[in-house]
Amino acid sequence: MHPSVKMAKPTYEELEQRVGALERIVRSERLSGPLTAEGGPGINGLREAEAKLQESEEKFRLAFYTSPDSINLNRASDGMFIDVNQGFTALMGYSRAEVIGKSSLELNIWDDATDRDRLVRGLTTAGYVENLEARFRRKNGQIGIGLMSARLLRIENENVILSITRDITERKRTAEQYRAIFENAVEGFFQSTPEGRFIRVNQALAKMCGFASPVEMVSAIKDIGGEHYVRREDREVFGRWMSERGLVENFEHETRRKDGSTFWVSVSARAVRDEGGRILYYEGSHIDIDARKKTEKLLADAGEQYRSLFETSTNAILIRNRAGIITMVNPAAVTLLAAATAEDLTGRAYLDLVHPEDRPLSAERVAEVFRMAADMQWPGDGSHKGIPPREHRMVTLKGGVIHVESTGVAFPYKGEVFIQGIFRDISERKRAEEALRNSEARFRTAFENASVGITLVGLDGIYLEVNPAMARITGYRPADLIGKPVSNFTHPDDRGRRSQFISDLIEGRIASGEQERRFIHRKGSVVWTLIWASVQRDQDGKPMYFISLVQDITSRKTADEDKQKLESQLLQAQKMEAIGSLAGGIAHDFNNILSAIIGFTELSMLSEGAPVDYLREAMKAAQRAKDLVKQILSFSRQTDEQRMPVHVGMVVKEIAKFLRASIPSTIDIRCTIDGRAGAVLANSVELHQILMNLCTNAVHAIGERAGTVEIGVRGMDIGPENRDGFPDLDLGHYVRLSVKDTGQGIPSDVRERMFDPYFTTKEKGVGTGLGLAVVHGIVKKSNGTIRVESEIGSGSVFHVYLPQVDLSASTQVEHPTIPRGGSERILFVDDEKMLVEVGEQILRRLGYDVVSRTSPLEALELFKAKPRDFDLVISDQTMPGLTGDALARELMKLNPGIPVILCTGYSQMIDQRRAKEKGIRALVMKPILISEIAGAIRAVLKKQ
Repeated sequence: MHPSVKMAKPTYEELEQRVGALERIVRSERLSGPLTAEGGPGINGLREAEAKLQESEEKFRLAFYTSPDSINLNRASDGMFIDVNQGFTALMGYSRAEVIGKSSLELNIWDDATDRDRLVRGLTTAGYVENLEARFRRKNGQIGIGLMSARLLRIENENVILSITRDITERKRTAEQYRAIFENAVEGFFQSTPEGRFIRVNQALAKMCGFASPVEMVSAIKDIGGEHYVRREDREVFGRWMSERGLVENFEHETRRKDGSTFWVSVSARAVRDEGGRILYYEGSHIDIDARKKTEKLLADAGEQYRSLFETSTNAILIRNRAGIITMVNPAAVTLLAAATAEDLTGRAYLDLVHPEDRPLSAERVAEVFRMAADMQWPGDGSHKGIPPREHRMVTLKGGVIHVESTGVAFPYKGEVFIQGIFRDISERKRAEEALRNSEARFRTAFENASVGITLVGLDGIYLEVNPAMARITGYRPADLIGKPVSNFTHPDDRGRRSQFISDLIEGRIASGEQERRFIHRKGSVVWTLIWASVQRDQDGKPMYFISLVQDITSRKTADEDKQKLESQLLQAQKMEAIGSLAGGIAHDFNNILSAIIGFTELSMLSEGAPVDYLREAMKAAQRAKDLVKQILSFSRQTDEQRMPVHVGMVVKEIAKFLRASIPSTIDIRCTIDGRAGAVLANSVELHQILMNLCTNAVHAIGERAGTVEIGVRGMDIGPENRDGFPDLDLGHYVRLSVKDTGQGIPSDVRERMFDPYFTTKEKGVGTGLGLAVVHGIVKKSNGTIRVESEIGSGSVFHVYLPQVDLSASTQVEHPTIPRGGSERILFVDDEKMLVEVGEQILRRLGYDVVSRTSPLEALELFKAKPRDFDLVISDQTMPGLTGDALARELMKLNPGIPVILCTGYSQMIDQRRAKEKGIRALVMKPILISEIAGAIRAVLKKQ
């Protein structure tokens, strides 16, 4: 090594040439073979070769060891370091002895394994790698970034990797810092081509020009002069200056935003050139000066505008010099200070007009304005710093005292500094404030002594003020409530209602309102209150706080328990009504289908050779479907239908089938029905409600565990011997319905309240607290009673006792005869084509002449043409275009004597009473049996 020799950094080509020279010399020596007396290069040739080899090796060694870049030789077969230079040891922090004989993997040099993979892949495929940017780990653990080039060489019959690495860590860090500054600067930075395309912009410039991102702005603007600049000539001037000077500072021009609006910017930029002096691109910054430019324009017009404002302002304006002498006043000042003319005020000392008690502070404020004026840079400073508004008194020329709000600002004029003072008369407001203070005192007296609770609550739900009456209602002191959330004292079940209530008030959906709400008394009891509340708003309409009047209605609520139970049942009825509407719609469509099935089946039974036995079974099935639809319609109407004898066992079987399909398979359902148990007089829908509620509670009690629900029905007599256990029942025969579960049992405190409306142990959204209350109400209404047996850990059983009825007087249903018709002509109308077909056949089989239509409007047109040709009209109720009752009304206008029979499967718009009121002779419910329609026709025609 020769440290004193200074060499330029060798290139790869130079290093490879020197290594190649070494290879050629060595190869030449080996090919020459050993020296012999007979031939060979001779001693002189060998010495010459050795000298060349030594010279080439010396040059390579100088290049290798003196390079400032990191150079290393590695064996290609295993990556072992053969040699490294000082540049390598300086870069990596290892000594030469620490790396020779080891691989880069052993030294853990590679920070990112993919960099090494790229190096190996390049050497394997091409034999060299140029400018590979890689992250390396120094001996001290620090991570650096190098620009690496490597070649695969052959030295002494062995593949060797020659690598040169230049440290670019600092350059990368500087580039990242520049990028961070570029991207995050509040100024708009750009790079653009001389031809007029943006190369790069930062987020600040994109946002300034109305674009969502720099990418959008660069791609959107294809001609800076025509699209970004408002005036292309400004861009041409900018380009000319950049070409001539290479630098532009504070170049102002008007530019466009994405939405087409314009604004002013100040551009500072420089031209970046290549080595030949050609401009590669411009780079610089934009500063939004739109506000300044507008201000300058405003200032240019301010003279005339100020004069107009000065003269027309409703506020008094006094101009005074540094000595405090008034030099100019506007008409409003003349009026405010009770002067006759402006001359009465000019020339006077301003402080003479200030109330004596307020003069010292006014004098200090005037001095402060002049001190601030001394710091201003005239005329460039447009801020015109002034003093904040102040309220004080002034004395008019007539000796009256007025209250004003004043402020002052200094401004230069012809080399002197003046103060412009603006004065607003607030005398009226002061009188109002005094009246308000008196009003507040009266309010405080009423607040403290009111017999009802009064509260002020912030928008965050915190008590701001609480009067003694409110404290008495809740059992606390006012200090215990103030500063605490209202929700801390509100019944948990009412917190959601309160949130909605205050939301309606804040949003303005209601100006004020009332709500019943429960509070928790300090002793733990529930206090019912009636609250009248409104939201107080500021002059801009923004809500500030709530004011509420609170009345204790606990006594009234206790007295209204029975009414509340009725209301809860009404609520349940309303819920069921909604379900019923859906059920009714389904039943209507199903009735149309059944009408066709029953009609064609009955027609088939009347045909000779028909398989009557099979058809009779089909009719039985259709009748069961008809009864099912009737039950759905009865359920949907939720009316107090006539109580009828019902076999509880049959209802139990139906419920069991329904439950089996809807509960987890881990729960077993068992039914035990005593065939000797009689029937009960009940509403079948209510009986279904009893069973469904009890069974649903049993399933919930078991939960996700495996378990059993047992449903039992048996007869039971209550006589003198067991009367003591049932004091609320009369003596007689009863049917006992039992529902037993294997759940966890019911705690005693829950058993005491479980029949109360709204009481529930289920989580919010699962139970309403009405199920057992409804069951209890139905059982009591049916002259029965309910008993509960439960043991913690062993499950529960509910026993329902209902009076048994005697069915011995039941009569067997006889098959009615089908009355035949004469030669009458009937118009039959139904929008279902299938029902029209079956209707025609049935009526013709009965002996009638039939004309049918599937459109009520077509039927009406037909009837208009021949209103006397028909003896009877049979129409469906629910049809598109015209309902059946509306069609009947139109037909009777044309022929008042025409009888009409209306058919319906379900309709909330028509019933027997309404049909009769509309002149309709008969209302027949679908699905229609031949015997029913035949009887209805003969009855109507007979009356006719």
